[in-house]
Amino acid sequence: MVKKNIQKMAFVNPYGKNVKEIKYFIYKIVDVLLNRSSNAEKFPPLPKNIKNFDKFNLNDLPISESKILKQIKIIINNSMNASNPYYLGHMDSLPTTMSIVGDIICSTINNNMLSKETAPILTEIENKVTKNLANKFNLGQDSGGVMLAGGSLSNIQAIALARNRILGSFEKGLIGLKRKPYIFASEESHTSIQKAAMVLGLGTKSVIPIQTNADGRMKISDLDKLIRQKIKDKGFPFCIVATAGTTITGSVDDLNEVSKIADKYKLWMHTDAVYGGALTFSDKFKNKLSGIENSDSISFNPQKWLYITKTCSVLLLKNKKYLYSDFFTPLPYVMKNKDEYHQGEITLQGTRYPDVLKLWLSLQHLGNFSYSEIIENSFKYTNLFKKKLLEINNIKIACEPQMNILCFRYEVRNKNANENDLLNLNLQKFLFKKHNIFFSVVKYNNLRWLRGILLNPFFNLRHIKKICLNVSEFTKDDKILKSIRSND
Repeated sequence: MVKKNIQKMAFVNPYGKNVKEIKYFIYKIVDVLLNRSSNAEKFPPLPKNIKNFDKFNLNDLPISESKILKQIKIIINNSMNASNPYYLGHMDSLPTTMSIVGDIICSTINNNMLSKETAPILTEIENKVTKNLANKFNLGQDSGGVMLAGGSLSNIQAIALARNRILGSFEKGLIGLKRKPYIFASEESHTSIQKAAMVLGLGTKSVIPIQTNADGRMKISDLDKLIRQKIKDKGFPFCIVATAGTTITGSVDDLNEVSKIADKYKLWMHTDAVYGGALTFSDKFKNKLSGIENSDSISFNPQKWLYITKTCSVLLLKNKKYLYSDFFTPLPYVMKNKDEYHQGEITLQGTRYPDVLKLWLSLQHLGNFSYSEIIENSFKYTNLFKKKLLEINNIKIACEPQMNILCFRYEVRNKNANENDLLNLNLQKFLFKKHNIFFSVVKYNNLRWLRGILLNPFFNLRHIKKICLNVSEFTKDDKILKSIRSND
């Protein structure tokens, strides 16, 4: 028996004795959330000053639901507001309705994707969804995958599989290897590749950066040259990481040419399609991923361009059997039939949140048709945004956008690179503080750029006009420029 002095609403009573009170409290929170989300543009994309943080110390004694509600409101008001179409700085999106519903369900039933015993039907749904996604990427009849909490974990497990498979290190590790192993990745690849090398005992210097061209794509000639060089130096190249949607510019490596190099040297090809993998849902633009079907593994994050609540990441494999031959670690505390595997035996994580339900519900609700329409609209407005920005004097773009990511900067001719960098930092602050428009600032080709990621499906021409008007205001305001000059 739960003691009577435990607060009445600490748990949902399994005998229904506090349903009325629980509903009332949850409905109040839902009202606050919906008011915030349905009026998102009225609230800034990011909090400008986090207030009342001193109220969040932990207490020894319980506090009332009314005080908890006040704290919840403070948290909501001081959180990133991705539903605002002027939140353009990062790969964070407003969530689909069905992924919100999925989160509510998952948190309430509290299943664990460790095993079939702890998530019976959700395990079956995950197997079905990952197989369907592998088929969308044309990985073949032996393909499949698993879900993990974020793209970094998907990349780490992919490289772990490549290491175990190619280097034979599943049981014996790296001890005794006569040649140093190497991974090859674009100089614009995600930092999780270095993290993977670090945690897998390879060391960050085992990741060889490959030069990129003017469009931010890996130079195939440089890739081939550096692989040959490492082989000549008695190294052991074992993996190439291609990128389909770099973090800064959204560039897509030439996956067909990368796969030819992987075949030539018998290397594992992993494609980091954490962002760009969503293009497989677009009939018009999926050809940008041509060659991805040759990958041995693919990481893909529906939490980005498919608008699933965080976290939601998928690792897909051309041969799912490698999860069993090169990663399997048995669970001695759950039952299973012969020749059956639990997800916790073949994934980097043990206990896992049922992210698959959010993804499955959203795919059911929107379908490929709606996702294709959303993605194609993103391209439409990215191209229009680029056109309108370039109509402003002295605005430059980093490279031709290959997705819905655009990097731009304002350059004054009589200023050097560092002075123009400062100018763009001030432009970013001006747009945010004065107009509630948020771009991130990134470094690309040793220069500072404002990066816009046009993810929000409600972003349209009205938003483009306002942004360009405010950028023009900055570039034409002598007081602003004089102020910046005086601070140089």
